[in-house]
Amino acid sequence: MMNTERHGLRTGAGVLLACLALASCASSPTVATDVNFCCSPGAAEIQTIRVAFVDTPEFLKPMLRDEASIVLGLKGIEYTETLGDATLIMRFVNRTLETADEAQDEAWETIAPGGGVRFIAEVQLEMQDIVSGEVMWSGTMGRVHNVYEGSYMHDAPARTGMRDAFLALFADFPTRSAE
Repeated sequence: MMNTERHGLRTGAGVLLACLALASCASSPTVATDVNFCCSPGAAEIQTIRVAFVDTPEFLKPMLRDEASIVLGLKGIEYTETLGDATLIMRFVNRTLETADEAQDEAWETIAPGGGVRFIAEVQLEMQDIVSGEVMWSGTMGRVHNVYEGSYMHDAPARTGMRDAFLALFADFPTRSAE
């Protein structure tokens, strides 16, 4: 094989690997979802909802609020900053998993040389009637994260993953009919 052909193959392979890496960053992250309770009889009557956060990092609040508001908007429920008919409480729970050194996982070592942090970021959701405090709906969403030095969160794919999770979580939630 000629030197220029080998160089072309290596360049092509390098471009392919770079494209694959970018595509993996651009794809929406998989977020596990589970509906614990759906739905109280009053859930069909909700017109407005406000969002409250518990132990949630500041940078996640706008993304979670926006994506939940979009999905609930599709159900005919309007987001409000004032008292609504219900409150969607989002509680962030961070569960640290084994570190890269403890996991003895060759793939992890390749991804995060020198160690990293592995954790499950979970959001526990509960919709409560604003007057009675009755739980009208509840569920969870979560994702395993592998964070290593130099990594950062890609907002667009994160928002897409959150929206997909909210769509799954609220799939069976009653849709308000237009009045």
